[in-house]
Amino acid sequence: SLTQKYGVCQKIAIGKGATSVVRLAHKWDRSEEKLYAIKEFRKRRKNESEKEYVKKLTAEFCISSTLHHPNVVETVDLIQDENQHWCEVMEFCPGGDLYAAIKKGPSEVECCFKQMLKGVSYLHSQGVAHRDIKPENLFFDTKGHLKVLCLTHRLPVCVADTTFRACIGDYGASTVYRLPWEATVHMSTGLCGSEPYIAPEQFLNKPYDARLVDIWACGIVYYCLHFQELPWRAAQQASDTLYSAYAAACANPNPTVSSCPPTINNLNPRACRSLIRKMLEPDPKHRSSIEEVIAHPWIQSIEVC
Repeated sequence: SLTQKYGVCQKIAIGKGATSVVRLAHKWDRSEEKLYAIKEFRKRRKNESEKEYVKKLTAEFCISSTLHHPNVVETVDLIQDENQHWCEVMEFCPGGDLYAAIKKGPSEVECCFKQMLKGVSYLHSQGVAHRDIKPENLFFDTKGHLKVLCLTHRLPVCVADTTFRACIGDYGASTVYRLPWEATVHMSTGLCGSEPYIAPEQFLNKPYDARLVDIWACGIVYYCLHFQELPWRAAQQASDTLYSAYAAACANPNPTVSSCPPTINNLNPRACRSLIRKMLEPDPKHRSSIEEVIAHPWIQSIEVC
């Protein structure tokens, strides 16, 4: 059972989503206490067969359990608890999230940023785009590693062919944009994530490249790390004057002053500005890919603490 393998779950939730609740489990292994984050999925809906329901749960687990990287939260198991509720067992990160660290004023801004980029780079290399990068989804483990967490907002839909059942829908907020044997990138649709971190193209109700959405969100996170505040409330020119001024400055740069808008030109160190400008490029066609971000000389010069 869940209790026998991973210990007793606390009743108080440590996290909640639209379709799941996350609780902490304690397991004593000889003299050592092990901690796990247990994600309890929603119950089966009345109009949903047991087969359909389990297929959706298995779809998310198939994706998440294949992701193994120091900067991505590990998925351990898919199991039923004593009440026959399906639960996903995940690595617990006791160091808290990046949002709490930002409020205190993090001392290792560049190190945190590089670790986040390494986690996102790994996800993209596996054909997965996160689509909900924000400080609340970035956690620290006991050794200070920053880890990307993908929490479920809605369960994925599996598509089947004659030889293989593949998950090509949503992995939580995340999306599988390319299957292992494919060269084609599947475009995404719909708003996803928290408004201040959503890229401008997501508000247009058109298909978009989810990888570039992650790049935009990572740029916003760096701004938050540096200033402990957001650059704007939403990347919409019609409703946010701060973003509107930024977009105008990007479209019509003043070569006599700087190639970067004031929003970027106030960031330090100076070496970061050209990169963050390319990450926060309003036109996704000209935004940097994760490969270009990782290859930037400033990123290459950062030592992971």
